[in-house]
Amino acid sequence: MGAGPAGITIAIILALKGYSITVFETHDKIGGILRYGIPEFRLPKSILDRYYKKMRELGIKFRPNFSIGGSTGIQDLLDDGYKSVFIGTGAWKPKRLGVPGETFGNVFYAINYLNNPDVYELGDRVAIIGAGNAAMDVARTAIRHGSKEVVVYVRGDSVGASEAEYEYAKVDGVKFEFRKAIVRIEDDGAVFSDMEPDEEKIAASKAKGEELKKTPFKVISNSEHLIPADSIIIAISQVPQDRLVNHDKDLKFNEKGNLATDSKGETSLPGVFASGDVVTGAKTVVAAVAVSKQIAEDMDKYMKNKD
Repeated sequence: MGAGPAGITIAIILALKGYSITVFETHDKIGGILRYGIPEFRLPKSILDRYYKKMRELGIKFRPNFSIGGSTGIQDLLDDGYKSVFIGTGAWKPKRLGVPGETFGNVFYAINYLNNPDVYELGDRVAIIGAGNAAMDVARTAIRHGSKEVVVYVRGDSVGASEAEYEYAKVDGVKFEFRKAIVRIEDDGAVFSDMEPDEEKIAASKAKGEELKKTPFKVISNSEHLIPADSIIIAISQVPQDRLVNHDKDLKFNEKGNLATDSKGETSLPGVFASGDVVTGAKTVVAAVAVSKQIAEDMDKYMKNKD
């Protein structure tokens, strides 16, 4: 289930081992986050189209525009004779900020915007909340679609994105404001508080001999101020959709909202495996593919043991 990086990897490896593979995909084309979350200027979609052609040549079957967890559940697949099931449905549910005004018409989520930026009218001034790689993609895409002032607001002193993506964003004209914590969203922009290093926490950690991975920050009292913006885009990561666990109650999720698996990638349902963002949360494509290669081997062993 899912034709993103993890699903494509599993499908190709197992097809080459001689298994009959059916891929169920919610969208009309393969690629997952590669197609619907990474801008064209970073990854031409023609590459994914070539992958699709090669997969068809391997005998892999596809059921596009079909979501497992709606009318059809995982148990239905097992009842129909599938020896095992792989879940690679990604993390498509945006995390909420939890601040007032998040439902206003000038607010959008990064994963939705990147899916089809052409349908959005962001205006000239865009504020982006979050500073990971997805935020960099959003910022650079907004500039390419005509926004004149795109600013990424960061709570601390450093971005979560890779150094390369951060530098590319600056080259494209993206601006960065550090030590800013969003308080609420209004019709004409976002209200922020300024941040400062939390010296008490820093001192307490030093007294305990602990090494801080990053500097803790706290809000400066009475520092709220409105920063005008035509649109606010929230880019603070995603979690898996919950339709699977709602349909198949035996599937367990962990405390972070991700699908729980053991060291071999097997879920709480025997014969059902998973990897990629649905297990780890939003991570890199390279990480999803690397883990999926090993899980394909574990799935092969599982199915051979069943014969």
